[in-house]
Amino acid sequence: MKNKKMHVLIVDDNPQNLKVLGNILKDNTPYGLAFAMSGKEALEYLVKNVPDMVLLDVMMPDMDGFEVCKTLHARAETKGIPVIFITAKSEPEDIVKGFQMGGVDYVTKPFNEAELLMRINTHMELKRARDLLEEKNKELIEAYDKIEHLALTDTLTGIANRRNITNMLGKEAARCKRNKGKFSLIMCDIDFFKRVNDTYGHDAGDYVLKTISHVIQQALREQDIVARWGGEEFLIVLPETDAGNAVAVAEKLRTAIGNTEMSYEGISFSVTMTFGVSEYDVSLGIEKSIKKADDALYEGKQTGRNKVVRSD
Repeated sequence: MKNKKMHVLIVDDNPQNLKVLGNILKDNTPYGLAFAMSGKEALEYLVKNVPDMVLLDVMMPDMDGFEVCKTLHARAETKGIPVIFITAKSEPEDIVKGFQMGGVDYVTKPFNEAELLMRINTHMELKRARDLLEEKNKELIEAYDKIEHLALTDTLTGIANRRNITNMLGKEAARCKRNKGKFSLIMCDIDFFKRVNDTYGHDAGDYVLKTISHVIQQALREQDIVARWGGEEFLIVLPETDAGNAVAVAEKLRTAIGNTEMSYEGISFSVTMTFGVSEYDVSLGIEKSIKKADDALYEGKQTGRNKVVRSD
């Protein structure tokens, strides 16, 4: 930003005025220059170019400087460009109108060269400072968004983390209470995951977690939510879904995961998952409804694994 060359568009229907202003800026400033001899020509230039300042005459044929300035400020791409009127119109009402149209300054002809340069440089520095502030604000917003994303995302799998899905569960529960709706929960866990780590290494275990996360995401609807609950355990939230349909979803996932061939460093293997399903019970609340799904998962683990168990 500090090294960016700033540009000025000079608009005047008099070629001599363009030459005088151009020479003054060329000899005394580092700014790049562009010229237009009518309001229409200036607006055509501004469709493809965004200068840092416009020096604008008022009295021009077809479209006067006031109308040009008004048009600039009506466009999102050009409304931030500072406009300095440089004109022979020196009546107080003209000066007031210039500021009303959005001009940042108003210089009457004949002008003092040193004063004009001071005004131009002052507004250029203000423009530079504003641009720098906007750039820093954008960087801060992007950094904040990135931090917020990281705070709500499991860094290994890229899906929601426990904090994120807990927040979303609160919103879903509130929506259900308000609309007398329903939703279901699926708690699922990779079977014999420790065996994967012990046999193929922890990097292979990470690969399995990422692969399963992808398989689950691909099988769910857009409105469904999956999160890594912890370790090799995942929690899935199915809005507008009763327990019976949630069991069907869990069976679909169980089959898809069991049929997924894992291949890591030339070694092929497969894994299975066990699923516990519960429907959210408003009288129990979120924690106890999750526990019901977790208890169903535990039952499935104790009775053979690779199955779907629905809570009572």
